[in-house]
Amino acid sequence: MSRADFWCRVIGWLQVAGALAVGTAIYAAWEFIFGWIVMENPGFFTVIKWILIIIFAFPPFLSGLLTVVFADRVEQAREGKRDEQHVFLRVVTALAGLWSAGVVGFVGLHVPPIGFFSVLGLATAVMAVMGADWTADLFATRNGPGRGTA
Repeated sequence: MSRADFWCRVIGWLQVAGALAVGTAIYAAWEFIFGWIVMENPGFFTVIKWILIIIFAFPPFLSGLLTVVFADRVEQAREGKRDEQHVFLRVVTALAGLWSAGVVGFVGLHVPPIGFFSVLGLATAVMAVMGADWTADLFATRNGPGRGTA
């Protein structure tokens, strides 16, 4: 399978799955390290735990979800519905990809680049910047559907 929309979905779902795995790992590590300590008011530490999970897991999760949504636009472009810019989706997806890669931050929250999410986030940003038509043509045959020769 060399369809661009398929690979967009693969990149998106890999980011979602990776984010869920990171969030679960942080939660499990926190419970393993601090779960045995008995506190009268554990609210502060619970907030800290969830802030860590959000800082590390939310950017790739958001980037993955937006990449899956962008894959629908790529599929539409591949099937012939072209020249629709989807500017808002492209800008938000590109920023989410860069946030996931650690290139930009949001309200001062970002993580230094982590290899797996950096590569997938940068791929998301490149696809969003180039647009659905370009991404659909990326794996198309020379005279295949989506090239204007139907």
